[in-house]
Amino acid sequence: MSDVKHPASEDLRSAVNNLLERLSATHGIKPTPRLEWSTRMRRLLGRAYPGEHKIRLSAWLDSTQAHDTLRHELAHIAAGVQRGAPHGRKWRDWAVRLGVEPRATARVGPRNAPKRMENRRFWGLECERCGLRLARMRLIKGLYHRDCGPRRGNLKEMLHDRRDVVLEWISTETSTPLATDSAWKL
Repeated sequence: MSDVKHPASEDLRSAVNNLLERLSATHGIKPTPRLEWSTRMRRLLGRAYPGEHKIRLSAWLDSTQAHDTLRHELAHIAAGVQRGAPHGRKWRDWAVRLGVEPRATARVGPRNAPKRMENRRFWGLECERCGLRLARMRLIKGLYHRDCGPRRGNLKEMLHDRRDVVLEWISTETSTPLATDSAWKL
């Protein structure tokens, strides 16, 4: 039997949808935003798309998180598109009006989300010029070592293995300190 819990139940989805309709009608938010649920959102609680009048919630939220996140995201819809200050004064006023603490970020991620695999694979990269080693979970085209520059500091793929193996490979390099993401640039 798997220890992964199932995503939001139909009862929770129905309750959150009813809350959305009630809040939209009470506060004159028209049209009522479309509500979507995502099983891919394992760290993010929700996201509002004011231009599309849409709210997407993580399917891994518990009941309290789902209700609070809906109110948070509905405040974004009500405040409209706010370039540069999505959690500004207008949004905070709406958050309070909709009954949620006006916080930009959540204290914890979705409570029912499956745990990330501990044996995720990382890439071990090395600068062609100076030999600096670093680890990345994902490869992006055009990465280079900032100090060596984009022409001579290309990062070549040396290793693809579990995180602990890649970090061990990095630590065996004696000429450079443990690399961080600040050493690379697009």
